Amino acid sequence: MAQYSYLEIGSDQGGSLVPILRDQNCAHAISVDLRPEKQPDERGISFYYPLDGEARMLDNLRGCLRPDELDRLRIFRCDIRDVDVADVPKIDLALIDGEHTNTACFSDADRMLDFVNDDSVITFHDSNLIDDAIQNFERMLSRLKIDHSTVLLPDKVAAIGLGKFAKAITAQLGFLSAPRSDFFADAQLNRWISIANSIRNRGLLPDQNEQTKSEISALLSQLICEKRESEKLRREMESARRQVDMLLQSTSWKITEPLRRGASLFKRTLK
Repeated sequence: MAQYSYLEIGSDQGGSLVPILRDQNCAHAISVDLRPEKQPDERGISFYYPLDGEARMLDNLRGCLRPDELDRLRIFRCDIRDVDVADVPKIDLALIDGEHTNTACFSDADRMLDFVNDDSVITFHDSNLIDDAIQNFERMLSRLKIDHSTVLLPDKVAAIGLGKFAKAITAQLGFLSAPRSDFFADAQLNRWISIANSIRNRGLLPDQNEQTKSEISALLSQLICEKRESEKLRREMESARRQVDMLLQSTSWKITEPLRRGASLFKRTLK
């Protein structure tokens, strides 16, 4: 198998680097991570990172890898846009797992095109959070007339094959891909729910519990009153029905029937 070069944006504790660096077919592994104090997120919250995050990552990697495997790693502590293309080899496999906002993710994907080979694969972690960025990136690829295809894989991973990998990725992983319309609709809905929960948890909306309880209590009181009124009307109707039945069965009603018919005939004659 031919050797390949790998680049990832957002390494955190280094978990995604371990299988890559253990792969003897990996010639180069590039880690690009700005590691700010905190990062915004599409869910409406910010995540804080330790100041010694890179040191922790290296400690983790040393515990999992041989020195010669770790030697293939090169680290850039900056934004991908600040990395000089001349400083890294052409990339065959890329992972975007940095700031989980659609703006940042699209920016990362756009810049990644300067680093990858024409035939390559770009993957996105937490694809359910940055689904708008993925779709906009697809539109840009179409605009640039770059042959591509996308699979939406389990564990919230999306992969876009470019060039000859467009067909290959669909052929080999297409059966695992979620239906596009369902995936993107669910992603949007769940993101909105997360944002709503974040707003509520941060106290940016007043607590509706007491107001809701008051409204429910008022509705219950109204329902009880309406039930009582309905029962009262039912009893009155039943009483009136019994009176009518008694009248129809009475001797006076039967005796006066000819008179009623005569009165009716008289009224019609007058008309």
